[in-house]
Amino acid sequence: MLSHLAKIYDPLGLASPVTLIGKQLYRDVCDEKIPWDTQLPGPLLKRWKDWNSALTENLTVPRTLVPYHQPISSLALHAFGNASAKGVSAVYTIVHQDQGVIQQFVSAKSRLAKKNLAVPRLELVAVHMVVNLITNKQATLNFLRLETHCWLDSNVTLYWIKGQGEYCQFVSNRMHKIQQHNQVNWHHVQTEDNPTDQGSRR
Repeated sequence: MLSHLAKIYDPLGLASPVTLIGKQLYRDVCDEKIPWDTQLPGPLLKRWKDWNSALTENLTVPRTLVPYHQPISSLALHAFGNASAKGVSAVYTIVHQDQGVIQQFVSAKSRLAKKNLAVPRLELVAVHMVVNLITNKQATLNFLRLETHCWLDSNVTLYWIKGQGEYCQFVSNRMHKIQQHNQVNWHHVQTEDNPTDQGSRR
């Protein structure tokens, strides 16, 4: 199982929704403390077979962010974050040119959420991952003038980000790191319109 995860070469995280399921499955197997040479029990074995059969040998993704040989009117990075029992985030570009508006998937990142955390705290951890991901992409594209926007479906987390209240240490530490990136514009998105919802709730 671990070898299957290790074989997936995905530096941009484009297969994050798929690999996240594999990571969750591997953690569940470890939690069961099953000996390495013992067959998996029925439910875990079924999950493993379902996940393994869904994997593809190759995946082709268009990588051209600016497809037209025309001046760029504007370019923006939009990152979306979400969390449940799992965590995931993704970054897209929106490019305005005379030929039209182009939306392109840039990268994503997934990480297993810590256990026994309340949903608002899980959302906060996901937001920390989102802001790190988008600022890393912004640094990579530093030769371009662009805006950065982060979208969340958690009103509680947005309140924490925009508020100046006194919070517990867990929240305060992450708020301090997130608020250092004052160039990021924060927005609310409905859960059904959040593209990362599919990856975090599968």
